[in-house]
Amino acid sequence: MTLCLPDTDSLDAALLMFRQNPVYKQCSFLFVEGEGDEKFWNGRIAENLCCIVFVVAFASNNLRKTGKIAVIENIRALNASRSAIDGYLGLIDNDYDSLACLPRDNNLCVTDTHDLETLLLRSPAVFRKILAEFGDSQCIAAFEQQINKPIQAHLLDLALPFAHLEWFKQHTLPSLELKDLHKNDTVLLRQAWRVELFQLYAVASKKGIAATEEHLLNDTAQCDPWLWCNGHTLLEILAIGFQHSALGNNKKATADNIANYLRGAIETAELYQTELGQAIFHWQAEHPPYRIVN
Repeated sequence: MTLCLPDTDSLDAALLMFRQNPVYKQCSFLFVEGEGDEKFWNGRIAENLCCIVFVVAFASNNLRKTGKIAVIENIRALNASRSAIDGYLGLIDNDYDSLACLPRDNNLCVTDTHDLETLLLRSPAVFRKILAEFGDSQCIAAFEQQINKPIQAHLLDLALPFAHLEWFKQHTLPSLELKDLHKNDTVLLRQAWRVELFQLYAVASKKGIAATEEHLLNDTAQCDPWLWCNGHTLLEILAIGFQHSALGNNKKATADNIANYLRGAIETAELYQTELGQAIFHWQAEHPPYRIVN
């Protein structure tokens, strides 16, 4: 269930009023970043014991206030409330927070990896399901033999240069937009499904990012690639592989279709063993009787 509340200074009062209904007296409130997260968690939260909450901005045509900043602001407002409200939790993407050693607020849980999509793609079982669903087994076997590594590892190799540039950009020109570099056909060769690094850094240099492969690798070599890579970028690169010969010729393997399949591909037991899953259970143990999952 999803609850949409008006954008006011009384978020705590609105939540407490919702709990006045006897059915939802012990309902916990889960704040997530957006629609994809809502779809993922709606089928997994404890029925009648938890609802997903979005704040609606009436001044912006009743649009939901989505994104990481919105979740953090809502949780901080509730943490600072004098109403003694309890039983609320925010789930946010790690992004680069762990790499930057940023502090975390109470009642916030963070993904183990860069975001929810990378958390799911990291699972070998989930990744095998995706290859079976969207790829051609003969193309996949031939390509793995050609590159002498698993597809999952090659996907990370393709995405890492873009992730490193994005990190470098955030520390030099944070307002610059680089997220579509992997869609440049001269940078990511579609048929070969490989990255031309020289061309990548040339394009980045024209945009004002004067970084070299050696410079980036010196700063990032020891870090977990699943913390670096953006899940949406991974899905778009994976879609290129499925559509353009390397992994098959499946034109229906769009990033959106893969994302929709991905959300249902992980087993509950495996999800609960992740750091995020364990953090949710720890929160529940610290905040009885409220529950997010069963």
